[in-house]
Amino acid sequence: MKIAIMTQPLGKNYGGIMQAWALQHVLKRMGHEVVTINRQPNQPSIAHKAARLAYRAGMKAIGKRKAPINFEKRLPYILQNTQSFIDQHITMSEPLYSTQQLREHFDRENYDAVIVGSDQVWRPKYSPCIENFFLDFLEDKKIKRIAYAASFGVDEWEFTEEQTQRCAALAKQFDAISVREDSGVELCRKHLGVEATHVLDPTLLLDKADYEQLIGAERLNEKPSGVYTYFLDKTPEKFALAQQVSQELGESIYSCRARKSIGEDASEITDYIMPNIKDWLAGFANAKFVLTDSFHGMVFSILFQKPFRVINNTGRGTARFISLLELTQQTDCFITIEKAKLNAVISVCEKILNIMLDDMRKKSDFYLGAFLND
Repeated sequence: MKIAIMTQPLGKNYGGIMQAWALQHVLKRMGHEVVTINRQPNQPSIAHKAARLAYRAGMKAIGKRKAPINFEKRLPYILQNTQSFIDQHITMSEPLYSTQQLREHFDRENYDAVIVGSDQVWRPKYSPCIENFFLDFLEDKKIKRIAYAASFGVDEWEFTEEQTQRCAALAKQFDAISVREDSGVELCRKHLGVEATHVLDPTLLLDKADYEQLIGAERLNEKPSGVYTYFLDKTPEKFALAQQVSQELGESIYSCRARKSIGEDASEITDYIMPNIKDWLAGFANAKFVLTDSFHGMVFSILFQKPFRVINNTGRGTARFISLLELTQQTDCFITIEKAKLNAVISVCEKILNIMLDDMRKKSDFYLGAFLND
């Protein structure tokens, strides 16, 4: 079967790349031909670019901020390592910038099925043209439509009334819908008028050995070990917490990420370059303890069976964390920065964790296989 996957733009986020790789890997292992659709944000108009440049110049003139590097032109350089992984390991379509380009692509290609997911594909502020992720461009095409581990990111409804009406109508055309969080089941029922199944994030369909094979023996146990930190939103409080864990465990702190986040001031463009994704994965594999504010940081801590704490990240969505931690009976690992109680030296009950994940893997694998082969 020839399958297209609709997910969010890849390149800037390790977790987003890994869930895309994992879903392709699982589907290819089932014997399918798979292409991930490279849906990019709509290209800004000349007027928009001019207005943005004028704003930057104005802010610099009044001393409000430094003029940031023009990231649009330099993104290929900044993302060279993540793009190299995508080029080598994920089969992608050509870049598509609009609904019309999607429509033309699907007119040319003879796909048997389209899978929407995973990650926060059903969160309007994160997905370019939310209706595309409900497959509006397919119109009346006779193609199997499946949502796999689609995520709203939060347990509140963020769609406008108009988006709700359009997406509810489109959702009813799907052959099957599954969501990544248990709260998503109720959101689908209440706002879209459809039933959904709770399944695992694609990264969790694979096990530790699959990722160790991807990382490669040369990286395993050759990178630093200790307290591994992965923060999407860096704050002094989070780094202070890392220092606390480091002192409690008697272990050094290490990380694998760009020295500066996009949007931060930096003296050199090299400060923004994202490290190799296999080095990022090896950081989890070799850690003694993980401290993160990332959903997929939490996922890989679980997959590599590491003691960890995940810091609530309300801006990016709390429901994602709670759903998986409840499933794996690790809610004690969830902390808020205001009320952090670490007791960092904790054990991981591998036997119980593996049983719970195996049960959900069987359910999730069955879901994919059943609806694709129906």
